[in-house]
Amino acid sequence: MEESEPDHSAPEGAVCAEHQGRPAAFTCPRCGNYACIFCWHALSSRCDACLKRDPAAAAPPLAWEGRTGTGIGRYFGTLGSAFRPVRSAPAFARPQVGPAVTFFLLSALPMAALAGVIPYTKTLMFGSSLAVTVQGHPSSADIATDVARAMLIQLGLFALDFAALALPFTSLVRAYTDETKRPAALRALLYRIWLLPGATLLFFLALWLLPPGPTPETASPFLPFVLTIQLTFNALLLLSMRATARFACGITPLLSYVVTAVPLVIWMIVQWFVQLAAPGAL
Repeated sequence: MEESEPDHSAPEGAVCAEHQGRPAAFTCPRCGNYACIFCWHALSSRCDACLKRDPAAAAPPLAWEGRTGTGIGRYFGTLGSAFRPVRSAPAFARPQVGPAVTFFLLSALPMAALAGVIPYTKTLMFGSSLAVTVQGHPSSADIATDVARAMLIQLGLFALDFAALALPFTSLVRAYTDETKRPAALRALLYRIWLLPGATLLFFLALWLLPPGPTPETASPFLPFVLTIQLTFNALLLLSMRATARFACGITPLLSYVVTAVPLVIWMIVQWFVQLAAPGAL
């Protein structure tokens, strides 16, 4: 027999502890106070006051920071948690930055380097259906140098992306939260920024793997699906940033959108300038 979900409903006639004029809908199992629908966090099953007081207690540590399982299992478990951006966000309220840096070096950087191989190599031409054509008569050393150059180009572009998001996001979060919760913004980006190069890598791999369109001028019929995946990854990163600001740092709902929207606009401007410069520079 399956266990039923605990009943957190408030008794009839109860009012919200934070908003005396609103009827309560839930009872917080942590503090016992009543909460209205605006003060209740269903994913963590606690009231807004408790979540702000101790956000790290609302979510288990990220798998990467746990002590059970193999390193590979914890690595992929942490990658998978990116697809639960709201539920996992309170875990970023923990203070350790070192594990986040290690995960960043093992996830985002390799993905960014690999994402540059297909679009920026000049000695190899990658076509549809796993086609690879050697351009000219380069030696093995020439190809290796060219691939390394392509990786460095994408790493440079990724560094711009990371800076465009991290600098304004961490600065704004620092302005609106107390000192103990400030590391959460940087931790969130170090753990989740892999979604950007991951989306780029999947995009180019899909173009290389998938069959071409019916004519050379026609795009692959799978292209809209590939673009949807890329946009989904980007949206997950933004959702993670907003959820971190709201649930790990205790920033108000409106401000949590602001501190996410500003980095997004800056990142889009940087992307625009890079696209303008890319044809001549790359």
